[in-house]
Amino acid sequence: MISRRNYLSIASIMLVVLFMFQFTNVTLEMWNDYESNENAVDISTLTGRSSVFTAENGTSFNANRPIAVYIGGENAISQMTASWASYSKRDFTASAHLVDLSMGSRPPELIVLDGAAMSWDAGTVQTLQNYAARGTHLVFASLPDPAVIQRSLELRELLGIYEVRARRTKVQGIHLYDGFLLGGECIYQVKEQKDEARQDMELEMPWYILDAGTKAYMKGIPAGDERIEDYPAVIWRRSLENAYVFAVNGSYMEDATGLGILSAMMSETTSCTVYPVVNAQNMVLANYPGLASENDAALTRYYSYSMRGLYQDVLWPDLTAVYHRGNLGLSCMMSMQFDYDDSHNPNQGQFVYYMKLINELDAEPGLSLYSVSDTPVTERLTADFDFMRQAQLEYKFTSLYGGGLEEQDLSDALGWGDLENVRTVVFPYDGGSDIVGYQSEQVTRQTAITDGFAHTYRSDLRMRSVETALAYTSVLADAARVVYPDSKNDTWDVLSQRLTTDVPGSWEGFKAFDAATVSQCDGRIRDFLALDYTYSREGDRVSIRHTGSNTAWFLLRVPGETVESVEGGSVRKAEDGVYLLEAAEDHVEVVLRPALSEQWAPGTE
Repeated sequence: MISRRNYLSIASIMLVVLFMFQFTNVTLEMWNDYESNENAVDISTLTGRSSVFTAENGTSFNANRPIAVYIGGENAISQMTASWASYSKRDFTASAHLVDLSMGSRPPELIVLDGAAMSWDAGTVQTLQNYAARGTHLVFASLPDPAVIQRSLELRELLGIYEVRARRTKVQGIHLYDGFLLGGECIYQVKEQKDEARQDMELEMPWYILDAGTKAYMKGIPAGDERIEDYPAVIWRRSLENAYVFAVNGSYMEDATGLGILSAMMSETTSCTVYPVVNAQNMVLANYPGLASENDAALTRYYSYSMRGLYQDVLWPDLTAVYHRGNLGLSCMMSMQFDYDDSHNPNQGQFVYYMKLINELDAEPGLSLYSVSDTPVTERLTADFDFMRQAQLEYKFTSLYGGGLEEQDLSDALGWGDLENVRTVVFPYDGGSDIVGYQSEQVTRQTAITDGFAHTYRSDLRMRSVETALAYTSVLADAARVVYPDSKNDTWDVLSQRLTTDVPGSWEGFKAFDAATVSQCDGRIRDFLALDYTYSREGDRVSIRHTGSNTAWFLLRVPGETVESVEGGSVRKAEDGVYLLEAAEDHVEVVLRPALSEQWAPGTE
């Protein structure tokens, strides 16, 4: 028997607990200002495309700006090199032929060569050796045909190749060594059957054996028992005169992967490197949530759920779990409806429900205009905002998902009055290297680096490269594939395993970088693109000056050293020898000291 006194005590405790929970819920409800958007400003007041840094308008700030040169035809490699030069604030020159390049009084910092497209003779090799003697680094973004390399001793010596063992060989996997790209060592090799779908690296390649004194950054893993020094080389360097020669055996420089490879190569040429970055990481849930109950027959067959139940009871718990485990800002690009030709309309209660949930996570609601019907985009916008006005739901969207939109449709959407506050558009990755930029004079463009449902080995390498070049990433998960599945492979049972397994762990090495929604990232992109800077080192002090009016972010790479103090900003350690600098003032002074581990110097192999 419970005594009256104990009964009253238990009842009192239960009432207190009930009150606390009720009070918490009431407080959350009162403070949930889901209808306001702090990112909604007059976009005409934001830094626009005309303010983007170019070498011409930045010469007075940095008269000795490094020069990057590309030799070859107009192709994906030339576009990537131009993007990298723009992001890293370098002068850029392109020429179809090496003979058209003038040596000039100030040699370029580096020459990127499309070696596969060039004619090779002793004179070409000698010209490149002359550039190296003056301190110009050479980057072979593609290699000549193995037969050309095999019959030219001069070319092999230039590239640091001792022997062409085979013009073609197949390897089991690719080994990326530690200390080159950010994120550490990684072996892209299938160990279990579940990883077979992820293997999309180039596994067939020429087999080059390198000279003594070269340094490899990435190699193929052969099927036999060959010694490690005999593994097929993929990325390497050799020293030549007063410079380095870098070589890439494969197509890795033809997309955004090349951005980080070039940044890493330049960091390997000196004991101290500083370059500006965006510093923003986000996850974009495209077409999530959907507000109309559609495609009922297919959803019942695959899930035994309605669209409302699938979004709310199945997808939301898994997606928020990924968000909480990763260091990624969250942006939900909602679809009012997918099929504008049917009779199903968006639900007001669902809109409010998700707006509150998204706001509680400090995430951002954006708008997706994806449609499974052929309804013109202007009619979709009319229907969407008529729904919001009738329901008296006022929210100013500042971000838009552009996947599936034609160029004219996107232009019409950005000119729509109800979207006057849209400041940035997010796109799926399209294979290019122009990752961040401007869509129009006042609207920026962001590109997702990887598909959260298909984080393959190649996309993982691309992600590491873009993090190395820009301290930026964007993971895309498109829920339209889940709610309009074409087969069992498009269902959440299959896709969620890839998302929850790959995404949190793959970004484990980038916790130093900030999580940001796409609208928050927009502000950093504008500042990054408009920024110019210069830096110098004297002894143990690194001095950085920049033109930014807001906080600027830089990566400092000092192998074998560590940061002792910072004036004018703050610092976070990304990994050994790599630091993220937050420049709160336009002049930052960094004091370095040797790391406790063995010191590094340029040329150390």
